[in-house]
Amino acid sequence: MKPEEIPSSAVREFYDEFRDSRMVRYRAKRNRRLVRATERVIEYLRPESRVLEIGCGVGVVTEEIASRVPHGRVWACDISPRNVEFARETVRSSNVDFFVADVVHEFGLIEQRVSAAVDVVAMIDVIEHLPLATHAELLSRLRGLMGADAVLILTYPSPEYQRYLREFEPEHLQIIDEIVELPELLGAAREAGLSLRFYSLQDVWRRNQYVHCVFQTGAPLDRVVEKGPSVWRRIRHRVRSEVESLRERVRS
Repeated sequence: MKPEEIPSSAVREFYDEFRDSRMVRYRAKRNRRLVRATERVIEYLRPESRVLEIGCGVGVVTEEIASRVPHGRVWACDISPRNVEFARETVRSSNVDFFVADVVHEFGLIEQRVSAAVDVVAMIDVIEHLPLATHAELLSRLRGLMGADAVLILTYPSPEYQRYLREFEPEHLQIIDEIVELPELLGAAREAGLSLRFYSLQDVWRRNQYVHCVFQTGAPLDRVVEKGPSVWRRIRHRVRSEVESLRERVRS
């Protein structure tokens, strides 16, 4: 069966069960992959940021995001009702709205829920679990929720790692686990009106195991204002000047 032919109900049942077999452990014990992904998202947050997180799971990343946007808002959705239930029970942040939505088949629920243009969209290890055939439309609809200077942050297994799993560890693959190739992703982003801002292969448990990819809605060609000398440069300059002055006094 092709990924796009798998019923939404089957995917929801898979992640309901996945909550107990895998997701709950992420809250009990720090996961290196999630830590790295969270650090990437934090780079783009401001205290007043409005954030949409697709595929929030049990809210491990959501909780950290919420703590970084005390004057902002976080909308976090997941296809699994059991994940969302657990997230609501364990994440106490008042600026988070958890809800159930299938991003492929129920995007209208997300559009109804999100009450303002968002500054950041985060999909942490989610896009590979959505059929490739749906990526272009998804990015386009996400673009419609994003503000004029917003970012879309994607993390996902590298193609090399996905091919490795298929050959050597297929038991670790999920119900849908696509290989996300950069050229196709760039094409879908371009059609949606998004441009690439950042791309990096990340070493987690293996070299080049995951991809961190950031797209932006706008790339204004403003002049870059050079920052003044750093504190250490100023200190070194002052010390050098005082040393030269002392030498001059000694000579005289």
